[in-house]
Amino acid sequence: MILTTPLIRSHDLLTHDLPPLLWDVEPLISRGDRVVLFGEFGSFKSWILLHLAWHLAAGKQWLATFQVHESRRVLYVDEEMNERTLRRRGKRLAMGAGIEGFPPVAFLSRAGVRFDGTGAGQLLKYCEAQKFLPQVVIVEALRRVLIGNEKEASDMAAFWRNLEPISRLGITCIVSHHMTKPPLEGERALRYRASGSTDILAGSDASYAVERRRGGMARLTGIKSRDDVELEPFLVKLDDKGDRQGPVLGTCRWAGSWRSGSGRWKGVPCPGGWLRWSPKTSG
Repeated sequence: MILTTPLIRSHDLLTHDLPPLLWDVEPLISRGDRVVLFGEFGSFKSWILLHLAWHLAAGKQWLATFQVHESRRVLYVDEEMNERTLRRRGKRLAMGAGIEGFPPVAFLSRAGVRFDGTGAGQLLKYCEAQKFLPQVVIVEALRRVLIGNEKEASDMAAFWRNLEPISRLGITCIVSHHMTKPPLEGERALRYRASGSTDILAGSDASYAVERRRGGMARLTGIKSRDDVELEPFLVKLDDKGDRQGPVLGTCRWAGSWRSGSGRWKGVPCPGGWLRWSPKTSG
């Protein structure tokens, strides 16, 4: 082992101002974070992440609630959906979001990306050759890019180490993941339902659980945040108004105010509010 990173000495730490907390999506995703969004299959994870990608690239407020302060270059790596489905969903979401022009987001569909010991570096070299160095990388899904077994803590620890070339550049990395089936009896806390090793969430800076609900809704719950309080659950309602070729809309409606006049976080969203947007998942 050869260490090249300089020590952070007490004088250096105590004599400097607090580093600013910069948000990609306030107060959900801090800049440079490693984020896990996990849920059961068919819980609308892909729709949510694609919708988020457009708003990050366009520098638009997400779901009319969460601030995106500036445009970010986004690379969407999808190792699950085929290109046809990715194109359909991506365009419908962009139409619904009112995306204008051509914001800096690029997509890969089943390109064979794997995060072994050299995978992150190879992806960055590829992006450099394409003249598109991302500031946010969204990966669908952990199981498709992992080398090893998600149940093994050592393999998951290696996965997070293998992402370091991306993290060291301050690039935010958002990874989708699967959730175990609900127990036949009783309930199991969401933080224990991420499939595989506990090191999957332990290695993240923020994590969110997605559950499908009746009526075409999904519930998002903040499980972990190193930089802020975890959000209380809120509901996402999917509704494409019956037009399988048309736009997928996205807004957020809360029952109460969630920001103070100073712009700081004020409590948590009322569970009675919901994010109304929406597609039929087969579209």
